[in-house]
Amino acid sequence: MRKCVYCNGEVPAERAMQICDRCGVGVWGKKQWEHIKKTTDEAQDRGDLDFNSGKNFQEEKRRAA
Repeated sequence: MRKCVYCNGEVPAERAMQICDRCGVGVWGKKQWEHIKKTTDEAQDRGDLDFNSGKNFQEEKRRAA
């Protein structure tokens, strides 16, 4: 388990964002928070959030050429 960046509450390790449900709902509301979790988790599964891998940068560079 990781810690929420706002309250230090527990966040599941597989979640893309390091924000707990309580804080997420408090900031964005329940419906929007569920959508944010879904889309960021899907992006993580596709590898779109692997900023340190260099993969995305090289792919974007190739597309632009």
